[in-house]
Amino acid sequence: MLPTFEPQSPADPGRYPFGARSLAGVYLGQLLAAEVPSIRNGELEIVAIARRPGVLSKVAVRRFDSIDPLVAGIGADHIARVRARLDREQIQILQWRREPRRYIADALGLSEVPPMVLRPAIEHAQVFVGDIDLRGMDGWRGINRLLASALTGWGIRLTSVSTTHAWRVLRTAMAEQRPLTASLVGPTPRGWRVEIEGLYARLPGSRTRQVAQELEVRVMRMDADEGRIVVSDRLRRRNQLALPLTA
Repeated sequence: MLPTFEPQSPADPGRYPFGARSLAGVYLGQLLAAEVPSIRNGELEIVAIARRPGVLSKVAVRRFDSIDPLVAGIGADHIARVRARLDREQIQILQWRREPRRYIADALGLSEVPPMVLRPAIEHAQVFVGDIDLRGMDGWRGINRLLASALTGWGIRLTSVSTTHAWRVLRTAMAEQRPLTASLVGPTPRGWRVEIEGLYARLPGSRTRQVAQELEVRVMRMDADEGRIVVSDRLRRRNQLALPLTA
């Protein structure tokens, strides 16, 4: 039998156990607590649940017995049994994070943190994504975005990166083969991530570099569908005379 529950604060009936955003989320939390041993024994804590019954649930958890940032200890078999009791409802488990940018990206289902503008005073996040992600991340009737907003507590607005002023600046610089100043953000499996005009780009290569280092780059490729920008730090020599044309 599942345990009964009461709101955590009589003065605030909207606060429920498991950080659930609704009574439907509390029921999912109860199912998970009854099914998953690591939740029952306190190794894992359910921090937040956002749910649209019969369609999709997002669950944020954190561990107390490990510094490993990866979510572990849930088990696919346990989730499958919970889903079977919810008419095969999709359940997404993610790691709760204190840093809002990574948390928002994970809640949306993005593998990389996209450029975003945060307004903490009103807990609003404007997230810039490619055209494909703009359609996919919003989901049917906006459910994916709405549940990500409910889970994280941030009002999320998705914006196509190709509509921004920064994108137009980079496209013009690419057409003119004009170098721009970029700042190194950090290494990735496919090179370095750099920030340029407030957007993120990829700088291929495996050279050892220093985070926050500034360098001149040229924009080599821009993909509005995926919202990807590729740059190179191999600049053409300036004031170089053109070779004469042969007859």
